Amino acid sequence: MRVAVTGSSGKIGREAVAALLAAGHQVVGLDQTLGSIEGMHPLLCDCTDFGQVMGALSGADIAGRIDAVVHMAGIPAPGLTPDHVVFQANFMSTYHIFSAAARLGIERVVWGSSESILGVPFAIPPQIVPIDESVQTRAEWSYSLTKKLGEEMADEFCRWHDNLCIVSLRFSNVFTAADYAARPAVEANPQQRHYNLWSYVDARDAGMACHLAIEADLSGHERLIIAAADTVVSMPSAELMATYFPGVPSSVPLEGNVSLLSSKRAAERIGYHPRHSWRDNDGA
Repeated sequence: MRVAVTGSSGKIGREAVAALLAAGHQVVGLDQTLGSIEGMHPLLCDCTDFGQVMGALSGADIAGRIDAVVHMAGIPAPGLTPDHVVFQANFMSTYHIFSAAARLGIERVVWGSSESILGVPFAIPPQIVPIDESVQTRAEWSYSLTKKLGEEMADEFCRWHDNLCIVSLRFSNVFTAADYAARPAVEANPQQRHYNLWSYVDARDAGMACHLAIEADLSGHERLIIAAADTVVSMPSAELMATYFPGVPSSVPLEGNVSLLSSKRAAERIGYHPRHSWRDNDGA
């Protein structure tokens, strides 16, 4: 397939490009800066501009049809810009991708939703752990509001267009080498990361999830949590919960350092099994 990856120079985008290329797909990287990933066809595109999105996804500028889209462009976290800026950038770019795909007959869109709609920063404790896709979503920031509304929008686009499949990947906090280097501070004070239940995902596993979601046999709108298999600290998960969220029950025994965000559905639906951990000897 020929797959367009928006935000191809970002944390997840570049790993999605690498995973797709390794699997034999052709990749067109859409970003506001030209990327230099070997094997990728770079194309400048501002996803907040619907005309640019339509032009890029039409394939006219690369003399070839786009078969699927991985949409990772956008502002990656709350607090980086004023609220109205993150809302306009993230929500409108997602609308443009969904709308352009529907108009052009592109039948698979994988996009970056977020753990932030699962209750983060947990000022209200979770009702039960591990958290899975059945939890009632809640947005506490404009950033997470764009993700919550993006998923609701995906429901409607898939209802309007029978052949369109949208996969919302609810990524945990994405870790690269710099994030691993900063992890010892969290180890010394786990309270620093109680806000997302000490969850994370290696950028390479996030990219792999994008590739798997492109190829999986799915239909309609699919929501999947994408996290590492473990927490980001060495304190056992049961002890973390007893210390910072006493009284919150667990649906399964919390063995060892098991993640408190469940990726079980992602394993079942797209074959996602995270390969990387902060415990890896390579350190990244």
